[in-house]
Amino acid sequence: MKVTYNWLKDYVDFSLSPQELADGLTSVGLEVESLTALSKGLEDVIVGEVRSTQPHPSADRLTRCTVFDGTQELAIVCGAPNVRAGLKVALAPVGACLPGENHIKETKIRGALSLGMLCSERELELSETHAGIMELAASAVPGRKLVDELALRDFVLEIGVTPNRADCLGVVGVAREVAALVGSRLKLPD
Repeated sequence: MKVTYNWLKDYVDFSLSPQELADGLTSVGLEVESLTALSKGLEDVIVGEVRSTQPHPSADRLTRCTVFDGTQELAIVCGAPNVRAGLKVALAPVGACLPGENHIKETKIRGALSLGMLCSERELELSETHAGIMELAASAVPGRKLVDELALRDFVLEIGVTPNRADCLGVVGVAREVAALVGSRLKLPD
């Protein structure tokens, strides 16, 4: 059973850290097999806005983009078919480290300078989608951290539920255990 830390906080008021919660649940018989930060590897990624695009002069399938990072415009070469002006995107600037220890460096791609990378969901390990770059909501603010824009400052607890604990195969059941653990009340939605 997988449940997120913030989701449990919607049902129970508690002040335990994610690790303290995992340890507490394990101590009452719900073995937490893993605790994973959703933002792992995404700390350096920000929201960017594609201001303009033009075909790459030396490659048919590449596009030269001007991308606003919240403070300045960056020249970035992109191979995604869905890149277009006005699009809000996940931008990994020079110096960013993506999941899988992929470090972004200033580079020249077919003679054109690229000062970052526009990322797909698969490159960020958010899904298997790799048809193009990740498209963010039009309301996304350039320069804002992607983990804040997508509410990824959270942790996933993977709980090994035993056959005798079918009551914990849902969020409410796990939240009930958290409430008992911390001596708080369970808050069910209307």
